[in-house]
Formats: sequence, structure tokens, C-alpha cells
Amino acid sequence: MAATFTPAEIAEVTALADRARASDGVAPFSDDLFPAARSGETTVALTVHADADSGSGGGALTGAAYAARQGDRLAAELVVDPARRRRGLGGALLAELLAAAPGELWLWSHGDHPAAAALARRHGLVRARELLQLRRRIAPGALPEPRLPDGVRLRPFQPGRDEAAWLEVNNAAFSWHPEQGGQTLDDIRSAEAAPDFDPAGFLLAVDADDRVLGFHWTKVHPHDPNPGRDTLSSRGRESNGPGGSADEPLGEVYVLGVAPAAHGRGLGGALTTAGLRYLADVAGVRTVTLYVEGDNTAAVRLYEREGFTRHAVDVAYRRD
Repeated sequence: MAATFTPAEIAEVTALADRARASDGVAPFSDDLFPAARSGETTVALTVHADADSGSGGGALTGAAYAARQGDRLAAELVVDPARRRRGLGGALLAELLAAAPGELWLWSHGDHPAAAALARRHGLVRARELLQLRRRIAPGALPEPRLPDGVRLRPFQPGRDEAAWLEVNNAAFSWHPEQGGQTLDDIRSAEAAPDFDPAGFLLAVDADDRVLGFHWTKVHPHDPNPGRDTLSSRGRESNGPGGSADEPLGEVYVLGVAPAAHGRGLGGALTTAGLRYLADVAGVRTVTLYVEGDNTAAVRLYEREGFTRHAVDVAYRRD
């Protein structure tokens, strides 16, 4: 057992995750947690090789698991090579992971795979959180102008100027959220340094005094990381469903928040429309995805009114 993966292991683990995604239609590792593995910020890093039983080492990587901080919690992800499943590797990895990370641990199952649910039950883990992935198709010129309250306008985020104001609104809006709440200046600066950061698609709703009332932070992914099995089976063909094509860019409602003092003014709907218009008319994407807590009824209703439907669900299990 190690605390971190070596650079060579990271390459192997990434290739293993790609094989699992191609087979399952969903990535086994999240964009939110796996960067900790790449940067060596894990607390546990486990690997299993094809010839592990022989003790000779050096065989092909067949399974991997790791744990890292995710907001205020320790979270973990696990993957087994699709060609080596149903041989007890997943159970062995999970048992070793639970032994190596005592105390509170949240284990993610992306796509809510039935095998993961059965594995969790066998190890005494309970279903603790559901993260819904919703999607909709969009087209250029098809979305209306956002209906903003009087005295409110939209402008793009300005790096070097808006960090503190955004942090204040974000942390107030998501004070209840284990990952999005409690963001720091280092967090937003790290996000600004990422290659997918686009300030033009990071929209702020401000009042006449330029105070930030809400925001819609959008992203564009070059390819769909979680197309689903149906989309993978039609790779290369245009899809009319909410999944789109696996090879086309994918827009994301990355974070959308409204300051508590500005609730009840229709800003959430206006910001949603404004971000979708940007993704359709400027970024040129045709499918948009977002993640929302399954028990956040108000947000789910808002997005359903905007035409989003369920695409997938990620589940977090934890010790009972």
C-alpha cells in the first residue's frame, strides 16, 4: 500500500480508467477528485496487477483505488479492468481501501452500477448521497433573452478583480455543500489556471453598484466524459436525445449560484438562460450537462423547467 501513485502508475491508472469508460459508458473517476491523484495529494493509492497472486509483479494493471480529500470529507474511487471483473478483485480492493482509510470515508459509484451497489452492501456501506446528472440539447438562436430584474445586468468574470466578490457569494450560496462551500482564494486561482477556464463563459449578475448578486460558471469539454452506453453504441452519428454524440464537445453548467439576499427575484432562471445562450451561440455546443444534488428539489425543478432530463446518477456510499 502506498499514499500516492508513481508517475508510471498514473499513466497506467489513466489508461485503465479509459478502458472502463469505453466499456461502461461512464468514467470511473471524476474531474473533481482524480486531479488529486495526478498531483500526489492522495492519502491512499492501491493497485492490483494481473499476476498479483504469483508474487512476481510487473503484470498488467487490472485494478486501482485511491482516497483523497474532497471538500470537508475523505472520498475514494475504485476501478477494475472490464476484462477482469467477477473474479473478486473489486471486493479485495475495497476491503484493502477500507482498512487503509479508517473513519469517515465516502466511496463514489459513477453511473450507479448494480455491481457497485452489491459490493457496497457486502462491505456494510450505505447509500448516503445521490448526485444527478441532467442534460438537454440546445441550438444557436433558439433561446430567449434572459429576463433580468430591474437594475441588474450581466457581465463576464474579470480575473484579478472579481475573485473576492465571487467567493463571498459562492460560499454563502453553498454554505451547506460539502465540496462547493468553503472555497478559498487559492481554489479560484487554481481554477483560473486550468486550460478549460474561460472567463467569457463565467457570467456575473451585478447590480447598479457592480455588486455580485449571482453567477453562472460554464465550461466546455472537448469530448463527452460520460456518454452512456446508448450514445457509445451510436458513436459518430448525430443523436437527437439529451446525450448527444460521444465525439462532440459538451457544455456544462459548472456552478450556478445566487446570493441568499437576492433570492426570490428570478435570478436563477435568468442566469441559467444566459449561460445556455452563451454555450449555444458563442461556444457552439449542442448538448449541455449539469450535476445537482438529488435532494435539492428546488434546483431540480428549476432545471427541469429549463428542459433538462436525467442522464445518469452518481452515488456516494459511506460506512454505516
